[in-house]
Amino acid sequence: MAVIKVVPGRTEVQLVAHNRASWVPPLLKDVPGGLYPLMSAAFEVDEYRILDGWPVPVPEFDICVNVLVSAEGDALGNRDEPTALTTNADMRWIADSNYYDQTSLTWTPIQSDAPPWTTTPEHAPSLISDYEYRIGDERFVDMTALNFDSNTADYMWNDLGLYMGGVEGYTVVMVLCPNSIYGNDPTVIDNGLWGPASTEGAWHTFTVRDQAVCMTTELNPEQKGVSIGNALASTAPTFLAMVIGRPQTTLYAGPGPSNLVVKSLPSGVAPTPLSTHFWLGNAPSSATGTMDMALLDLGIYGGPLTSSEVVTEFAALSSIYGGDT
Repeated sequence: MAVIKVVPGRTEVQLVAHNRASWVPPLLKDVPGGLYPLMSAAFEVDEYRILDGWPVPVPEFDICVNVLVSAEGDALGNRDEPTALTTNADMRWIADSNYYDQTSLTWTPIQSDAPPWTTTPEHAPSLISDYEYRIGDERFVDMTALNFDSNTADYMWNDLGLYMGGVEGYTVVMVLCPNSIYGNDPTVIDNGLWGPASTEGAWHTFTVRDQAVCMTTELNPEQKGVSIGNALASTAPTFLAMVIGRPQTTLYAGPGPSNLVVKSLPSGVAPTPLSTHFWLGNAPSSATGTMDMALLDLGIYGGPLTSSEVVTEFAALSSIYGGDT
């Protein structure tokens, strides 16, 4: 290969500048009306994941979590279903389409083989499958509740004599909101919550009056028990326990096991077999209307629970329905 040195001659370069005047408008203070094109993209979570703002294939080992994000900071509750919980109740009913037959109008227990609650078409409560409420920042959606409304005189009945015959005391635990989803009838002064089918023998009747649960027996006139005023102003459920016996009955109510109102009421003389032919959502009095409530859970215990046992049951139920645990 030969290398030859070359010296170039003079080279001329011409530079031409072109200048064009332009006007820069001031910043817009108000965006004019009209439609503006926007670009958006969506990715199917079963096929892609977002990594650093870009879609990437789903990795071989992957965990997908569904969450609710909102500007208010709400969190979507992720709790077990009521059917997954077993309480210490001897008999327990839950609001669920598998246990409330809307054709035969019977409510079968999830715990025990006790007879179902029954009703008739003109008094049948409604099964609500999209009941929603909020506790703190947690939202509960698509909950199921059995809705009783006083405008349509909804209530149910049951004869538990074969299971509780001769009982001298028992406990009823409810998870309920004392409001119908259709609104409460302000003309009803006394809403019947729990009572006997008749006023023969020894019995207890519980009604909601003046924002409190009240009790009447065959020996005692109506007495004001625990207040549920806060529950009446909310769609969130409250926990209610009625520890029924002689000579004293104790009522517990509150939004959870650590924030309870407790009140004991005199209920009669020495222990005597109590009526076990019950009405749910009604009371045997011509001056009493039926109950307005959304009922989620009902448990009956064959004896009076202690205060610590009531708290234990409330804690278990609040793990499903929420509460101040």
